[in-house]
Amino acid sequence: MKRTLQRNPAIMRLMSSAKTERLVNLTMALLGTKRYMTKSEIFRRVAGYSGSNETKERMFERDKDDLRTLGIEIEVASHDPLFEDEVGYRIRAEVFQLREKFDSEELGLVSLALGLIANSDLGDSTQSLNRRINSLAVSPITPDEFRLSDIDITENGLSELLNALSDRRTVTFQYRKEGSSRGEDRRVNPLGLSAWRGSWYLIGEDLDRDDVRVFKLSRFSSKIELVSASNSYSIPKDFSIKDYLVMLKPGEYRVAVKVRRALALNLRNLSESITQLDEDWDLLNVNFKDQEQALREILWMGPDAVVQEPAELRSLVVASLQKLVSNHG
Repeated sequence: MKRTLQRNPAIMRLMSSAKTERLVNLTMALLGTKRYMTKSEIFRRVAGYSGSNETKERMFERDKDDLRTLGIEIEVASHDPLFEDEVGYRIRAEVFQLREKFDSEELGLVSLALGLIANSDLGDSTQSLNRRINSLAVSPITPDEFRLSDIDITENGLSELLNALSDRRTVTFQYRKEGSSRGEDRRVNPLGLSAWRGSWYLIGEDLDRDDVRVFKLSRFSSKIELVSASNSYSIPKDFSIKDYLVMLKPGEYRVAVKVRRALALNLRNLSESITQLDEDWDLLNVNFKDQEQALREILWMGPDAVVQEPAELRSLVVASLQKLVSNHG
């Protein structure tokens, strides 16, 4: 007789936390290497891979898929030109082009973000980083001290969809189309999950419509049910989240913003056009959903983004930065 196994929530949270930590460890290792790392090196150096060789192989293949789903591409090439069968892996540093040093105010903003995440389902995975920031004697900024806008990282259904995506499980839910108050039944294989223009979106294969669709989480009108076993589908190798998100209706709040070269990837992904001004700066034309989203996105870039127009947004950015310096300078 077939027996149904019930998932223990505490065990699932522990497994999810361990997997998140392993993905972070893998990402940092592949970013930090100057040459391609072989699987054996990864299994030996990256914390979180244990068990038999077959088990570690399966974990690694799943981790690669999960990172690709998050938009992180892993390069695969020969470890040594003399031995073409020795395959290695790495992540190009340009994907995560960040400044090496942050001042106390910027670390305070990071602490604010971690404080907000701590109240969500992703909170456990931020504790280690928060401890490291606190060890630098940086006074964390609390949400009550510095609130530009409400940042919704506890969107209903987000954790369920993350689990379904990780386990490759089909989900069902009711979804309201734009302009409609009635929910329609949907049966979807999740392919990707991303925040875009201030909202969360699920990109998935709509099984009843035989097409890949984009679903805004705020329009879900029912609980999300997992209705298949794990590994019930696979994500195409050429799948790209951005290919579908860029087709969404653009925002109506247009901003011209100057950003430093090789930085502001979030703004570059939103931009309609990019013009190189000189060796240090690019000019981006970005359509945001509204002024609030524009203010939030640009403020996170600190001195690496300078609003050119509209003038009222530039004034708001300056006033917000002055407030931050006044409160924590």
